[in-house]
Amino acid sequence: MGALLGGVWVSDNSGRGQYGDDILVLVSEMYYIQEKTQKDIADNLGLSRPAVSRLLQTARDRGIVSVSIIDPSERLKKLEEELTQAFGLKGCRLCPSGEDHAILRARLGYRGAELLMTNMEPGDVIGIGAGSTVYETVRALRESRDYPGLRVVPLSGGGLGVDGRPQINQVVHMAAHRLNAESVYLNAPLYIGEDSVARLLMEDASIRQCTGLWDQLGNALIGIGRGNIVDTQDPYFIAALEAVGQSRVAAAVCGWFVDREGNAIRGKNTTSVSFDQLKAARNVFAIAGGKRKARAILSALRGKFATHLVTDEDVAREVLFMIS
Repeated sequence: MGALLGGVWVSDNSGRGQYGDDILVLVSEMYYIQEKTQKDIADNLGLSRPAVSRLLQTARDRGIVSVSIIDPSERLKKLEEELTQAFGLKGCRLCPSGEDHAILRARLGYRGAELLMTNMEPGDVIGIGAGSTVYETVRALRESRDYPGLRVVPLSGGGLGVDGRPQINQVVHMAAHRLNAESVYLNAPLYIGEDSVARLLMEDASIRQCTGLWDQLGNALIGIGRGNIVDTQDPYFIAALEAVGQSRVAAAVCGWFVDREGNAIRGKNTTSVSFDQLKAARNVFAIAGGKRKARAILSALRGKFATHLVTDEDVAREVLFMIS
């Protein structure tokens, strides 16, 4: 069996026939571009399927067809290295992006949990920030008894819970349970309206039991928010944002606001770890994703609040584009 293609006889016998480049290109286009099966090509050209297979192999042997395999993990590693170098980070972990926010948060949480588990030391004080990605990170922690003497503390007071997020003390409790650690709670609101009330609260012994540990942080998990009214229904957060001027705010980190250049915008009566205390910690893992947060993440990176970043590929590319 055989066929006359392009003026050249193509034989089913592998030892006979001359394969011209035009024939090899034709068969390759049908297979790789038009996505026809080898049987379809054989039927269309009057060849046997083994003959089509030999034509395709010859096309590869002559360099007419080349096959390249792009490993997504290698692509992500390159972006991780670029971000690490650009912002002087200790490390960066990326995950694939996606339209489903719940799946993305779970991916970020898994990578954040891996980073924390590989950087803990016995006796560490572990700080837990607010936010949905920090919650997913804690959910992804595996149970461990490998690090005795751990203490887990919240990094800020609690919000009203109107946004459907778990109360920060609940997340601390979950983390402590997973890590066989002592939990220390902070029973205070994030934002306090009256100066006198704020002073009394911060002097309370039970409050100081938690806030006093902020100077001893070994590892901290923090989220990065956009600092935008549309992202929340919490009236106290909205009032704090309006008090500093929303147009100035590019990001929110542990209840504090940050401008585009990463400078802290000092608000009043915020029950939260200070940026100086974060910078003194051994490791601070910022965990945030979704392309709409790219500017907020860039601002936080400029502020040098984090030693490690966990985000997704789209954010990584957008941040690198914005600084290029």
